[in-house]
Amino acid sequence: MDELIYVIGLLVTIIAYLASFTYWLGRKFEGIDWRFRDLEEKLSNRIKEVETRLENRVANLENRMNNLESRMSNLESGLKSAVVNVNSLLIEYMGLKGLFSQDEVRVLTNEVSRVIGMVRANPINKEELEFIKSVFSKDPEQMSIEELERVIEIAKRWWWEDNSEIAFKVFQVASIVRAYKLYGRKKQQ
Repeated sequence: MDELIYVIGLLVTIIAYLASFTYWLGRKFEGIDWRFRDLEEKLSNRIKEVETRLENRVANLENRMNNLESRMSNLESGLKSAVVNVNSLLIEYMGLKGLFSQDEVRVLTNEVSRVIGMVRANPINKEELEFIKSVFSKDPEQMSIEELERVIEIAKRWWWEDNSEIAFKVFQVASIVRAYKLYGRKKQQ
């Protein structure tokens, strides 16, 4: 019986020891769990701060890019306007000086007539394209100043919208023929 009491006492001691150890271990795990929750909350807050900063930087970059695009668009418009004005001025001046001969004008109009046949009606409409073709199918002497001025306006808008080399060529040649008709024939006579 002493042995039974000894074994029971030993078991009670072991059970008490295990219970206190389990309680102690549970408290440690609870403390670890609490620290993990605290770290998770701090990390979550830090991630939100970083996300907010990144969003602000991205928004700032987008604003700067939009500003740059706007400035580049303005620069493009300014350059196109300058090119049109310089070319118009030079062509008018050359026409005034009588530097375009009838044969040169015919060669240029034949070139436009050739290349305009390859053009599709975009961004100009079909009627405008047909009008340009009809004007350049004529002999330069038969083209009217009004027709040429309309071709110049169509070609200028076409070039402005599409950056087409053909549009710019049509613009230049129509300007040359107009200058020739206004000034060149008088000079040669």
